[in-house]
Amino acid sequence: MTRAAAPVAEAIAAIDDHGKKVQAMFSDISHGYDLANRLMSLGTDIRWRRRAVAQLLPSRPEQATNGPRPQILDLCAGTLDSTRAIHRTFPTADLVGGDFSAGMLGVGAALLTPTERERITPQHMDAHELPLKDQQLDAIFCAFGVRNLSNVPRATREALRVLKPGGQLTVLEFFRPRALVTRIFHAIYNRTVLPLVGWMCTGNLDAYLYLPRSIAAFRDVADYAKTLECAGFQDVRVEPLTFGVASIVRARRPDEAFEPEVSP
Repeated sequence: MTRAAAPVAEAIAAIDDHGKKVQAMFSDISHGYDLANRLMSLGTDIRWRRRAVAQLLPSRPEQATNGPRPQILDLCAGTLDSTRAIHRTFPTADLVGGDFSAGMLGVGAALLTPTERERITPQHMDAHELPLKDQQLDAIFCAFGVRNLSNVPRATREALRVLKPGGQLTVLEFFRPRALVTRIFHAIYNRTVLPLVGWMCTGNLDAYLYLPRSIAAFRDVADYAKTLECAGFQDVRVEPLTFGVASIVRARRPDEAFEPEVSP
């Protein structure tokens, strides 16, 4: 069993008690988080990320070398696993890996190569109040982070605000399953393999009991798509992965101004 890391001083405050608990939890498991993911998914999470990242920008990767460098945010970036995958696909893009867990970002920053550091900037931030300018980004990517947010509509409106007109949001997530087979798989796997492997890699059993509960408590993919549309996103597209175990959701900020529906 891996020993837990020492407590990390957080650079930003969470917006509520739920956020504070999640923030502390991810910093506590940061040292074994990537290993746990690889073992629990048998490497499937790598293929999912690669598929999601491939169409992150409206243009093809080779077109990103022409004109101004694309500006991309990897939101809820954790240990920068996805950020590095984005860099491999779009090596000329300027990337920000943003997360509100100091522990996760610290682990990820230590893994960056000199070449990656030229294009990747780790930054503490809260998805509910992004420290970015209006219409600053060409794309936002978020892998397995949305369901941990305290206020999904508020964070969705923030994502819309910082995207340029025509910019794309791509979300890779475990949504609450609807299909019977997928619900059965989630129930069995999340109550057996996930807690055991997570505990062995991080020493924190509570975290890997929370994570399956967060999936069950989160909205299904159709509900999330509706949230995106209410915030003002267009062209919302859903791609199920591995029989619906996870999904990729893509949405575009419209070229024209839109008045979003304000949710609490």
